[in-house]
Amino acid sequence: MRILIVEDEALIAMLLTESLESAGHQVMGPAATATEALALCEAARPDLALLDINLRDGSSGLDVARALLPRWGVLAIFTSAQIMEACQARDIALGYIRKHYQPETVLSSIEVARVVMDGGKPGNIPAGFRPFFATE
Repeated sequence: MRILIVEDEALIAMLLTESLESAGHQVMGPAATATEALALCEAARPDLALLDINLRDGSSGLDVARALLPRWGVLAIFTSAQIMEACQARDIALGYIRKHYQPETVLSSIEVARVVMDGGKPGNIPAGFRPFFATE
Protein backbone atom coordinates (compact mmCIF):
# COMPACT_ATOMS: atom_id res chain seq x y z
CA MET A 1 0.00 0.00 0.00
CA ARG A 2 1.28 3.52 -0.77
CA ILE A 3 1.09 5.52 2.46
CA LEU A 4 1.61 9.24 2.94
CA ILE A 5 3.27 10.16 6.23
CA VAL A 6 2.72 13.67 7.54
CA GLU A 7 4.77 14.04 10.71
CA ASP A 8 6.94 16.94 11.82
CA GLU A 9 8.86 15.13 14.57
CA ALA A 10 11.89 13.73 12.75
CA LEU A 11 12.49 10.73 15.01
CA ILE A 12 8.86 9.62 14.90
CA ALA A 13 8.76 10.09 11.13
CA MET A 14 11.93 8.03 10.70
CA LEU A 15 10.71 5.18 12.91
CA LEU A 16 7.31 5.16 11.22
CA THR A 17 8.88 5.13 7.77
CA GLU A 18 11.20 2.29 8.72
CA SER A 19 8.44 0.11 10.16
CA LEU A 20 6.12 0.70 7.19
CA GLU A 21 8.83 -0.07 4.65
CA SER A 22 9.85 -3.19 6.58
CA ALA A 23 6.23 -4.35 6.35
CA GLY A 24 6.31 -3.91 2.56
CA HIS A 25 4.51 -0.58 2.24
CA GLN A 26 5.64 2.20 -0.07
CA VAL A 27 6.12 5.42 1.90
CA MET A 28 5.47 8.90 0.56
CA GLY A 29 7.28 11.51 2.59
CA PRO A 30 7.52 12.07 5.39
CA ALA A 31 6.18 15.58 4.99
CA ALA A 32 6.50 18.03 7.87
CA THR A 33 3.94 20.56 6.61
CA ALA A 34 0.58 20.56 4.88
CA THR A 35 2.12 22.21 1.82
CA GLU A 36 4.78 19.49 1.51
CA ALA A 37 2.15 16.78 1.92
CA LEU A 38 -0.14 18.12 -0.79
CA ALA A 39 2.81 18.62 -3.15
CA LEU A 40 3.70 14.94 -2.73
CA CYS A 41 0.12 13.99 -3.60
CA GLU A 42 0.26 16.03 -6.81
CA ALA A 43 3.05 13.73 -8.00
CA ALA A 44 1.45 10.43 -6.90
CA ARG A 45 -1.80 9.56 -5.17
CA PRO A 46 -1.43 7.70 -1.86
CA ASP A 47 -3.73 4.87 -0.86
CA LEU A 48 -3.87 6.04 2.76
CA ALA A 49 -2.48 8.91 4.84
CA LEU A 50 -1.11 8.87 8.38
CA LEU A 51 -1.46 12.42 9.64
CA ASP A 52 -0.15 14.23 12.68
CA ILE A 53 -2.46 17.14 13.48
CA ASN A 54 -0.19 19.93 14.72
CA LEU A 55 2.58 20.49 12.19
CA ARG A 56 5.84 22.42 12.28
CA ASP A 57 4.79 25.56 10.44
CA GLY A 58 1.46 25.92 12.23
CA SER A 59 -0.39 24.06 9.49
CA SER A 60 -2.62 21.13 10.33
CA GLY A 61 -3.05 17.52 9.35
CA LEU A 62 -6.77 18.27 9.51
CA ASP A 63 -6.34 20.57 6.51
CA VAL A 64 -4.43 17.83 4.70
CA ALA A 65 -7.26 15.36 5.36
CA ARG A 66 -9.83 17.91 4.19
CA ALA A 67 -7.94 18.24 0.91
CA LEU A 68 -7.13 14.55 0.40
CA LEU A 69 -10.65 13.16 0.64
CA PRO A 70 -12.53 15.32 -1.87
CA ARG A 71 -9.62 15.85 -4.24
CA TRP A 72 -8.14 12.35 -4.46
CA GLY A 73 -10.55 10.17 -2.45
CA VAL A 74 -7.80 9.37 0.05
CA LEU A 75 -8.76 8.49 3.61
CA ALA A 76 -6.61 9.22 6.63
CA ILE A 77 -5.77 7.95 10.07
CA PHE A 78 -4.73 10.64 12.52
CA THR A 79 -1.59 9.82 14.50
CA SER A 80 -1.66 12.53 17.12
CA ALA A 81 -1.99 13.46 20.76
CA GLN A 82 -4.70 15.96 19.72
CA ILE A 83 -7.59 13.60 20.42
CA MET A 84 -10.40 16.17 20.63
CA GLU A 85 -9.42 17.68 17.28
CA ALA A 86 -9.21 14.21 15.73
CA CYS A 87 -12.67 13.26 17.01
CA GLN A 88 -14.17 16.48 15.69
CA ALA A 89 -12.87 15.54 12.23
CA ARG A 90 -14.39 12.06 12.18
CA ASP A 91 -16.10 12.81 8.85
CA ILE A 92 -12.75 12.99 7.02
CA ALA A 93 -10.82 10.11 8.60
CA LEU A 94 -11.04 6.43 9.46
CA GLY A 95 -9.95 6.99 13.04
CA TYR A 96 -6.99 7.92 15.18
CA ILE A 97 -4.00 6.42 16.93
CA ARG A 98 -2.94 8.34 19.99
CA LYS A 99 0.72 9.31 20.29
CA HIS A 100 2.94 7.76 21.58
CA TYR A 101 2.10 4.57 19.78
CA GLN A 102 3.82 1.31 18.98
CA PRO A 103 4.69 0.51 15.36
CA GLU A 104 2.64 -2.70 15.63
CA THR A 105 -0.46 -0.62 16.40
CA VAL A 106 0.05 1.42 13.24
CA LEU A 107 0.63 -1.67 11.09
CA SER A 108 -2.46 -3.43 12.47
CA SER A 109 -4.53 -0.26 11.99
CA ILE A 110 -3.42 -0.06 8.36
CA GLU A 111 -4.70 -3.60 7.83
CA VAL A 112 -8.05 -2.59 9.36
CA ALA A 113 -8.12 0.42 7.02
CA ARG A 114 -7.41 -1.85 4.03
CA VAL A 115 -10.38 -4.07 4.91
CA VAL A 116 -12.69 -1.06 5.34
CA MET A 117 -11.53 0.59 2.11
CA ASP A 118 -12.17 -2.71 0.27
CA GLY A 119 -15.75 -2.65 1.59
CA GLY A 120 -15.24 -5.33 4.22
CA LYS A 121 -15.91 -5.48 7.91
CA PRO A 122 -12.76 -5.67 10.03
CA GLY A 123 -12.44 -8.45 12.57
CA ASN A 124 -10.19 -7.27 15.35
CA ILE A 125 -9.58 -3.60 16.04
CA PRO A 126 -6.10 -3.22 17.53
CA ALA A 127 -5.70 -1.71 20.97
CA GLY A 128 -4.64 1.89 20.52
CA PHE A 129 -6.69 2.48 17.35
CA ARG A 130 -9.99 4.28 17.72
CA PRO A 131 -12.06 3.84 14.56
CA PHE A 132 -14.66 6.37 13.45
CA PHE A 133 -16.68 3.76 11.57
CA ALA A 134 -19.17 1.29 13.01
CA THR A 135 -17.54 -2.02 13.89
CA GLU A 136 -20.70 -3.96 14.73
